[in-house]
Amino acid sequence: MATLGQQLKQAREEKGVSLHEIAESTHIGVRFLQAIENDAYDVLPGGVFNRAFVRKFAKEVGFDEEQAVNLYEEQLEEQGGEPERNYQLGVEEFDARPTSGNGLLLSFVALIVLGALIYAAYQYFTPSSSEAGSVSSLASPSPAPTSAETPSTAGSPTASPDSSPTSSPNGSPSPAGSPEASPTVTPSPSPSPMAPGDAIRVQLTAPEEEVWLSVKSDGKKADRMILKRGEAREYDVSEKIVLSIGRVQSLRISINGRNVDFSKLLSNPKAIVATDIVITKENYQQFLN
Repeated sequence: MATLGQQLKQAREEKGVSLHEIAESTHIGVRFLQAIENDAYDVLPGGVFNRAFVRKFAKEVGFDEEQAVNLYEEQLEEQGGEPERNYQLGVEEFDARPTSGNGLLLSFVALIVLGALIYAAYQYFTPSSSEAGSVSSLASPSPAPTSAETPSTAGSPTASPDSSPTSSPNGSPSPAGSPEASPTVTPSPSPSPMAPGDAIRVQLTAPEEEVWLSVKSDGKKADRMILKRGEAREYDVSEKIVLSIGRVQSLRISINGRNVDFSKLLSNPKAIVATDIVITKENYQQFLN
């Protein structure tokens, strides 16, 4: 029986498209596409990246996506599981040729910017639960005294005209004499984009289209995911965070509320896939806009 790579290659050739054309439409490097056709899965980044690449490749050549993923998993099982990565760490480079549709792209960018501003405003003006609780306690008035505690005015002497204006029948200060008569609510400070303590807060957002991610924060087990369009994840990082990105142009990274400039973060700003990007408390400021 033909392997998955052989079937995908046959489907591509029958459709009459080249690997470069598929790379341009899927934003997957030609080297990775060649690895899939050769069943050389040790060249791919691994995990969710591999399955996503296989699914995209199959869709472009008219091959059933679910069948392609199932064949990929069957081959992995026959080979004893997912292979160790042997590709060189760094950035997979692919210079995409100019494409049309600039007007649509600009519209998407405008929507992304507008959505980001709305989200930032919401995060900035929404108080945390502890701050909301403090405001609630300040705003709640003290319980009114019971009838047993309130002195009766039936037998009390009439105050003389020159009596102190601060005295009142129930012994509490009058509104004119004491501004402390009613509690004053102090507005809580707006929430800060800073993480608690001496950590940094790293936010990953996919504003336009899904992004394949592998996130390893402070030495913990890598969190691999497909970040759907409009989704965001936050990490409070005490030491360092290591990122692998399957679609660099579709991801936005912000640290403590400030956006990261990919031209400073990557050696090749045109890269499609980036692996093992290390951001620490000591070096993150050099990547900010």
